Amino acid sequence: MKALIKLAVLSMSLGICIGIFATENVNKVTYKWTDAEGIVQYTERPPKDMAYEKITVSTSGAQETTNVTQEQAVEEAESKTNTALDGIIESNKRNCKIAKENLEVLTKLARIRVKGEDGEERILSPEEKQKKLSETQKQVDVFCTN
Repeated sequence: MKALIKLAVLSMSLGICIGIFATENVNKVTYKWTDAEGIVQYTERPPKDMAYEKITVSTSGAQETTNVTQEQAVEEAESKTNTALDGIIESNKRNCKIAKENLEVLTKLARIRVKGEDGEERILSPEEKQKKLSETQKQVDVFCTN
């Protein structure tokens, strides 16, 4: 009985600690800005090319407001766009390399062994191999362009 009480107290204490630590560092960010028609907007994402206020409210109730100018907002949006484009470029480079490697395998090897839906290995038929070659060439054409 004592062990059961100790376990219950330990479980409750652990639950309270997890609850405190889980919510301690949670901040809510809201963006306040005025649109072209003069209407004040509150959003979870900042506008891309307008001045705005970034309002951060912590769970303790503390509030911090940061003013962002239109120039800073435009720079921020461009930076995010450039970062996204860099990610796409890197992804295309990886996909290009993989597609070229696959094309080389399909071109050089006479027999290609694959696993079927039943898990058994089999050899691609000439028609299947030609279809894979065509699909892989399309991937090379898409991913290996500058």
